[in-house]
Amino acid sequence: MSVARTWVGHVDSSASILCCAAFIGLNILDSCLTVAALGLGSYELNPLLGPALGGNPAFKWLISSALVLFLVLCRRGGLLRPLNVGMGLICVWNTVAILTWI
Repeated sequence: MSVARTWVGHVDSSASILCCAAFIGLNILDSCLTVAALGLGSYELNPLLGPALGGNPAFKWLISSALVLFLVLCRRGGLLRPLNVGMGLICVWNTVAILTWI
């Protein structure tokens, strides 16, 4: 139980700032890659954002910043670690999709 609490409930300040910045940056990268993929004929797989909002970097920045703020205020900043891994995998997926369309 203590391992899960450490992983999810507490992060030191320098690591939490890095995790916050990485999450926001990965979301913006995802948005830019989505725009590139849509331009090559691909389509948005995210049913929540859709093609209209998923490719807007300002919107992704706003949503990811709000999520980071919520997690930090609720003392769940440790959830950013697995979320960063997930966003990293999504960015890799988008990059592979772009490279296969070229």
